[in-house]
This record gives sequence, C-alpha cells and structure tokens, in this order.
Amino acid sequence: MKNKWLGLAIIAAMFVLGAATYRLMPAQMPSRWDARGEVITYLSRFWGVWLLPTVTLGVWMLFQVLPRLDPRGENYASFLGTYRLFINVLVLFLAGVYGVTLAAALGWNMPINKLITAGVGLLFATLGNELGRVQPNFFVGIRTPWTLADPEVWRQTHRVGGRVMVAVGLAHIAAALLLPETWQTGVVIMGTLIVALGSVAYSFVVWRRLQSERSSTM
Repeated sequence: MKNKWLGLAIIAAMFVLGAATYRLMPAQMPSRWDARGEVITYLSRFWGVWLLPTVTLGVWMLFQVLPRLDPRGENYASFLGTYRLFINVLVLFLAGVYGVTLAAALGWNMPINKLITAGVGLLFATLGNELGRVQPNFFVGIRTPWTLADPEVWRQTHRVGGRVMVAVGLAHIAAALLLPETWQTGVVIMGTLIVALGSVAYSFVVWRRLQSERSSTM
C-alpha cells in the first residue's frame, strides 16, 4: 500500500471501468442517497461515469505537489511511506464509492449507507494506525495552532489522535454490521466530529499542560 504508483493504477482502473460500463448506464445516474438509502440526487450519465474518477485523479495530483509547497517540506522524507499510504488508501476509498455508485446505477440492490459507513470506518482505522508516524507539516495530520507551534504537542496529539481514529473506525464498521441503515449517516457524522473536535481540544490541553510544566521549571 506504500507504492508510489499504486494510487495512479487504481485511478486508471476506474477510468477503464467507466469506459467499459458507459453504454450500460442509464441516462440519469444516482449520486446521493438519504438516510433510508433512497436516491435524492441524480447526475447525467456523462458526469455520473466520469466525475469521480476525474476528481480522484485531481486529488492524487494535488498530493504529489503538496510536499513542494509546504514550508516544512523537508519533513516528508521521514514519513514518506506513510504519506504514500495515506494517498493510496484515500484513492482506494474513492474507488470503492465509485464502484458502489456504478453498481447502484445498474440496478444492484445494495445497502448503500452501510457500505459507505463501513468504508469510512476502514479509512479511519487505517489512517489512524499510521497517524503517529506523521511529522510536523502544514497539509497532513492534525494541524492546529498548538501542534504546529510545538513538536511535542504534535507528537502527543498524533499519538492519541491516531488511537481515537482507529477506535472510531472500528465503531463505524461495527455500526455498519449491527445498526439499521437509517442510522448510518448519523454514525458517520458523529464519528467525524469526535475525531475532529476531540483532536483540536486535546492538542490545546497538551499545549497548556506543557506550557505550565515548562514555566514551573524556569
């Protein structure tokens, strides 16, 4: 999963799949579902087939240039394998969403929300397992004023934040397996808020604690 070109190969497979199934797709393809798994938004066949592969390619290309734009770009070398894994896992997740979308357009009866919730759970668990390896930078990881200001705050926040992401990811997978489909959207939103707000709050708490400890030793 840390191969530099794996993500690009997955994207190429998305375009090939789109080309192979294009004529089979209906004129209007589902693109969004509500909490009950019912379609609420459609796209034309052209955009339904080509939009997500194109967006995924754009995301992949953006990640290739971010280290060059980052004032702390030299730090990427110390977690390059993790950085590539992040890219590949994100691309794989988007490819999974694409596959589910095409299958739904072809009339396959699938629990869309459960599949997306499980996919988000796998994404969180995988990224969280590697989060502690990320070194200070401006584009990847838990970037708050306090983590960017202090390497020790960064280290502690990413260590704990990674564990929280893994726990939330596993909870998502359990929810996808055990809870009704109408609950899935709420589960994803709640889990994302826990990770985002919890990480921000924890970074501030760590920063305040370290400031207090350092002041007391002066």
